[in-house]
Amino acid sequence: MIKAVIFDLGGVYFSDGTKIAIDKISKKYKLYRESVESLLKAGHTLAQEYRKGNINANQFWDKFKKTLNLKAKNKDLADIWIKNFIVIKGTTNVIKNLKRKGIKVYFLSDAIKERIQYLQRRHNFLNIFDGGVFSYQVHKSKFESNEIFKIALKKTKEKPKNVIFVDDRKHYVKKAKELGMKGIVFKNPKQL
Repeated sequence: MIKAVIFDLGGVYFSDGTKIAIDKISKKYKLYRESVESLLKAGHTLAQEYRKGNINANQFWDKFKKTLNLKAKNKDLADIWIKNFIVIKGTTNVIKNLKRKGIKVYFLSDAIKERIQYLQRRHNFLNIFDGGVFSYQVHKSKFESNEIFKIALKKTKEKPKNVIFVDDRKHYVKKAKELGMKGIVFKNPKQL
């Protein structure tokens, strides 16, 4: 019996703003898309350190600019990345329906602190969840290990077999399944 669902945020609750930001930064600053993507995606060491809260925004953007030999303001780059996440209304409806049925809902996200602060001010979305885990709070990420999944699972206070993990990335769903959770690879709210 399912008692809790853990949702990824970027690409599931919000649009994949990182993908949009990669395109916009590449175009605006005339950079190779692949170069920008490699630095912003979760797999890069620099992005990992930022997502885990081990470096701050200025440190991240300074290294980003140095790597790409780019002259730009940190705030301008940050705004492009942070402000391109849009609520996926259908996912919100799924969450509300789950809550009405007595199923607890949580989040597990590798989102950067500044993005969450901005999205919370703009959308006040955290109150829809019963709790959750941000990588910058626990200094761990979904990309590097199963540890953050264990932390999120512990927050549910449920057995793994009673929890579903939803993410738009198949390899993260696989990690949740390795811990005994059920998993859904998100494509769109109707499929979910």
